[in-house]
Amino acid sequence: MSKPVLLDKNGKNTGKSHDLDSALFGQEPNTHLLYLSKVLQEANQRQGNAHTKTRTEVRGGGAKPWKQKGTGRARAGSNRSPLWRGGGIMHGPRNNVNWSKKMNKKDKALSLISGLIFVNNESRLSIMEELNLEEAKTKHVATIIAEAGFAGKNVLFIVNSANAQLALLKRASKNLVGAKVISTEELNTKDILKADQVIATVAAVSEIEERFEAFAKKEEEVAA
Repeated sequence: MSKPVLLDKNGKNTGKSHDLDSALFGQEPNTHLLYLSKVLQEANQRQGNAHTKTRTEVRGGGAKPWKQKGTGRARAGSNRSPLWRGGGIMHGPRNNVNWSKKMNKKDKALSLISGLIFVNNESRLSIMEELNLEEAKTKHVATIIAEAGFAGKNVLFIVNSANAQLALLKRASKNLVGAKVISTEELNTKDILKADQVIATVAAVSEIEERFEAFAKKEEEVAA
């Protein structure tokens, strides 16, 4: 298990590493659950706005175009037929499709911790002593990212749920391309996997380890 570097409140590398709970972060990530969780999240965010009209919904077509027999032409009952230009659409997309998926709580929780284990194993996780801003200035967040050496990358900040400055931090990072701030309660697989670098505060890591304590290996399993 790799140990993430420890950053100070300004984003500078302190030259130290942060000790994670080996019983939790020392496990192998469940990559299949990661995949299922990401697909679920994207499916549940799908709006399904694409919609085509059938022949019953297209306006017009009340009168029969020509009489049934004697014209030499094929029979036609309506100019709103899918065979006609301007007619209805057969087998087109409809906006009444339910794209949502479900996952049980245990698998969802396991997918979240697997995501954090995965980014840590790839050395994409850094720990920050604290993340506080005096005012909602985008340049302050940009400075932290630059000091950490992650300029131009997608950076995900994770803070503890009780952080009083959460709204301020989100507002400060809103106009910064590639930067996003979430709390531990807003953890999601898509954001974790999308980020080039994840920066979590010490308080957030403690909260995560406490939250997912049930998924930690037993001491005898770790020793083995």
